[in-house]
Amino acid sequence: MKIKKLLLTSALTCAIGLIADAQNPSLPNGNFESWTSITYEIPQNYVWSSNVDALRKNAPFNVTKSTDAYHGSYAVQMTTQIINGDTMPGIFVNVDPKNGDPSTWSGGFAYSQKPTGMRGYYKSSIVSPDTAFILAFFYKSGVMIGQYGYYFYGTHSVYTPFSLSFTPALPQNPDTIIFGAGSSNFGNMSNMRNGSMLKLDSISFTGVSSQPALFNGDFETWQSTTIDKPTDWFSEGHSNSPSGGAYKTTDAKAGNSAIELITYEGERNNSPVAEGGKISTGWYPDNCNNNCYQQGGFPFSNQVDTLTFWYKHVPSTGSGTAEVRLHFKNNGNNIWGTGASLSASTNYQYMEIPFNVGQIPDTVIIDIESSEWQDSSLTFVGSNLKIDEIHFKSQPLTTVVFDRKNENTLHISPNPSKGKIQIEAIGLDVQGMEVYNVLGEKIYSKADFKQQTLNEIDLSGFQKGIYFIKISSEGKVFTKKIILE
Repeated sequence: MKIKKLLLTSALTCAIGLIADAQNPSLPNGNFESWTSITYEIPQNYVWSSNVDALRKNAPFNVTKSTDAYHGSYAVQMTTQIINGDTMPGIFVNVDPKNGDPSTWSGGFAYSQKPTGMRGYYKSSIVSPDTAFILAFFYKSGVMIGQYGYYFYGTHSVYTPFSLSFTPALPQNPDTIIFGAGSSNFGNMSNMRNGSMLKLDSISFTGVSSQPALFNGDFETWQSTTIDKPTDWFSEGHSNSPSGGAYKTTDAKAGNSAIELITYEGERNNSPVAEGGKISTGWYPDNCNNNCYQQGGFPFSNQVDTLTFWYKHVPSTGSGTAEVRLHFKNNGNNIWGTGASLSASTNYQYMEIPFNVGQIPDTVIIDIESSEWQDSSLTFVGSNLKIDEIHFKSQPLTTVVFDRKNENTLHISPNPSKGKIQIEAIGLDVQGMEVYNVLGEKIYSKADFKQQTLNEIDLSGFQKGIYFIKISSEGKVFTKKIILE
């Protein structure tokens, strides 16, 4: 009777485990083999646009080059869009607007003339009660001496002139100007509407003999940025690092690529700080009225599990640590979190983060960062973290360079190799693994080959050249050529 009860308990445990795994799709792109190369453009000399936010949220770019120009070849078009409930106006500006207070912004174009106004041409399709805008802020020795703006309303299907007089007039000649425009007024977020569009061309200042050298008010010159982005992960873009400090690297633990995160120089409260390169399976909304919680994540319902991965970490200073964090949610509410700090390691090191959420979650968000938030000193800039093969123990990796759904798959990496090779056989009942040289001589064999996992062999003691790996399975032999270099 006890044996029957034990068997029944075991069967139920397995069944529950299978149900949990069926409900939990594997962590997407956990070995960073899937990447998308993305290129976007912004007007030349304008260091920030909402395209950075769009890139972070895997959304369409909403500041774009338009060939529908009033004069010349190009105009700039901005469009407001709603992504997962978060309203994103199309905006470009010649500084990084860290917050909504222009008096704290730094940078801009050098300009010493005293204009009396501004003019240009526009097309629009502004959804009421929304308003698009342009703005110009003038500074002298770091102090704002004038701020001016113009609002656009309604629909104008043909290019329409506009003119703005600076009232009150600038009290003195400036030394710097900040200029920007947007398809919705982010100062009145409740009025922003999806689909509002503003197109601008031939913008200039009036009452002066010349325009700012970098102004590019006719929008004829554009700069492009190309970023390799890991599929199914979000990054935190910044004007100093549009990729959010996240890069593709071929220095992988397995397969062809891994994620590399590098701490860069950012800014907080108008002061330079170190910002960790970061990727996440979630994102922070732009317009959350100071009630910002990460959105996104992916379905996950295991109360008890373990997150595993391989990492390298080379901090720029001896005390620097990287981190991996997990945030669990249920019905949209944060219910628990955990994580681990990652110490220095010049070689790939295996890491496990076991957890017991305490209740059944429905979502998990994973954050990976090359520096911890409190390590803001510029001495931490350059800290480097590489992560590969991140997954939950309950969920095997499913997005690799080969298709795990196909049976009888033999995967070998890297190839060519310096000597250390990782082998994985999918759908094969392996009886043995052997390595032969081009003369047909067996030079290596492995008896304890493990199924459905990575097996590492070291051929670095053999001469450079071509070799063949043979796997025996159920009377069949599968052969792969490898190159030692």
